[in-house]
Order: sequence, then C-alpha cells, then structure tokens
Amino acid sequence: IHVGHRVSYHGQAGMVVFVADHDEYAAEYPRKEWDSIKTGFMILFNNGARLHLDSSDEHFSRNEKESVG
Repeated sequence: IHVGHRVSYHGQAGMVVFVADHDEYAAEYPRKEWDSIKTGFMILFNNGARLHLDSSDEHFSRNEKESVG
C-alpha cells in the first residue's frame, strides 16, 4: 500500500495519506507532523475522518481502479 491509493475500510471509501513503514507522506501530511507514529498507515475518508491502522485486516480493501500513483 502506498500514498495515494484509494481504499475502503468497513465499507467507507478513502485515500492513504501516509505509510510510516515506507516513509511515504502526502504533501498535506508531512512527516514532521506525524513523526510520533512509527508504523502503519493513515486513511483519510471521503467524509473527512481519519484512521490510523498498524496493518490491514479483513475489513480493508484497495480500490485499484481509482488509485493514483
């Protein structure tokens, strides 16, 4: 999973905005502001909510047709 990938979690659509394990951060989510999170990734949902996950699980899926990058 990488920054910019469109994903779904529990049926909610969103986009990955950083992946701490890969040291990838979207411009709007600079590492210096999220440096306390050392693992996992953050999803920004279409409704504006954010969720940090340490790893994906059975509720997570990637929408490859809509992903950028």
